[in-house]
Amino acid sequence: MSRMANWTDGPEYAPLDRPAAFQGPPAEPLEVPPAVPNPAAGAPVEPPSWQPPQAAVAPLATLVPAANLPVRDPRTEFNTVSSLVTGTSAWGSAHSTGAASARAWTPDQPLPTSAVAVPSTPAAAPTTGAAPAVPAGSAQQNLNFPPPTQATPSFPQPGTPDWFAPPPQTRWQPPDSTVTIAQLWHGATPGVILTLLVGALINPLAPAMLAVAGFLAGRVKYRVEHVRRCFVWAVGIVVGIGMVTLVNADFHLGTAWEVVSGWSQVACWVLAIAVPLLVGAGIRANEPPRRPN
Repeated sequence: MSRMANWTDGPEYAPLDRPAAFQGPPAEPLEVPPAVPNPAAGAPVEPPSWQPPQAAVAPLATLVPAANLPVRDPRTEFNTVSSLVTGTSAWGSAHSTGAASARAWTPDQPLPTSAVAVPSTPAAAPTTGAAPAVPAGSAQQNLNFPPPTQATPSFPQPGTPDWFAPPPQTRWQPPDSTVTIAQLWHGATPGVILTLLVGALINPLAPAMLAVAGFLAGRVKYRVEHVRRCFVWAVGIVVGIGMVTLVNADFHLGTAWEVVSGWSQVACWVLAIAVPLLVGAGIRANEPPRRPN
């Protein structure tokens, strides 16, 4: 079934005559946003330059406050004369005496304080080499300040014999380095000391006690690495002697065991003395005790 071609099939099928009207869109037209005023409108293009005052101004020397101000004790605190701002009401605070005096003050007037007012009198020209006279009854004459206290000097005065003398010698006291038997007992742990003593006294149990003491050496509280190193050397020497004896005795176990037991007993005696000495050295050096694992 064939259909008739229209303008959607290409420009060659477009109508030759322009349509008289187009169908309007169904949506409402968009609103036109109001115009935003430009803040820079009317501003000068170039920044304004500084201009000197056109009228005559007062010299700076006339703006300096008066030099003959009232004299007061600098150690006394200032006393307030005005009333509280948060008084009865805002109207009362604004019309109070303090507010009126604050409005009447001008920059060329001194600040009102609690010091005694001194009448301004013309100062006489001081003579050469003489201090200006202080009027009787003035505030400067009435202010009797106590002399400042001076701290006791911690160093001798320069030029005196004490200045060149050597500093006082203080005798150095060495720290207390005494070690008790109880500290050695707890520092080397009872398990290590008891096993070494049993091995040193009983020959057949010496190899076993040496091995048990080496296993418990990790619980020593001071100089643990040194103690372990001593046990490693002792066990290594005993094992080496036992191997040499076993080879020389044609692998006779009884003879090798007797030699190993004797050397193990000697190692237990040596370690029973060396371990407390190492622990005591750690205690005298003020080393912190090692926490048990």
